[in-house]
Amino acid sequence: MARAGPSGLGRRPRLRRLLAVTALLGALGVAAAVGLNLHLVSGMGRIDGAFDGLDERPPPAPGETILMVGTRPGGSGDVSWLPGQQSVESVMLVEVDPDGRSARVESVPVPYDDLADLGARPASAAVAAAETTAGRHVDHVLAIDWQTFAELAAENDVDATYRYGSAPVDQHDYLRLVLEGTLHAELRKQPLALYRALRTTASGVAIDDTWSVAELDLLVLHLRDLRSADISFAAGAR
Repeated sequence: MARAGPSGLGRRPRLRRLLAVTALLGALGVAAAVGLNLHLVSGMGRIDGAFDGLDERPPPAPGETILMVGTRPGGSGDVSWLPGQQSVESVMLVEVDPDGRSARVESVPVPYDDLADLGARPASAAVAAAETTAGRHVDHVLAIDWQTFAELAAENDVDATYRYGSAPVDQHDYLRLVLEGTLHAELRKQPLALYRALRTTASGVAIDDTWSVAELDLLVLHLRDLRSADISFAAGAR
């Protein structure tokens, strides 16, 4: 007499256990991703009132326009809207194309006597200055300690040096070298290197208080295919 095959009833408990384990691992993965995300975001500072009192602004454009204010420790003029003793090193507009595959970085010649004057004013004054000078709508504000670029260079074995007070062209050359060593093609296949780059960047960054965690996540996801070769630099005309 032929033996009976395994019962369907016997297979079901094993299938349920497999599905339960798979669901548990998936839930743990999501929880870890959320926890990691919150950990990175918690390292960022916040800029209050970056858009307070602004009117007659340029209309929003497709893509994303970010006002990036580079700072340095100490200096002659403290940035009133950032903690610690910092001064303004650079003012740039970062324009991300709608498809997220290219970006343009342009230095903004602020209409003040010097950068120290800009730091003494509210954050909204920096936004107004950038929008008036460039004629473009600023979607978000990001302040980054210039030392962050040096840390990224060191972590990625980039041989690049920078001297505070350099001209925009020299700033662009330095940033280009750092980004070439950081945003390489294999970064997505190296989760630890990606986490390290995000952690280093987040620790030296402050963002405006209208920028939500969800928006940051979407922007990072949007830029997943961006490479350093797709970032162009320009010095704004006075």
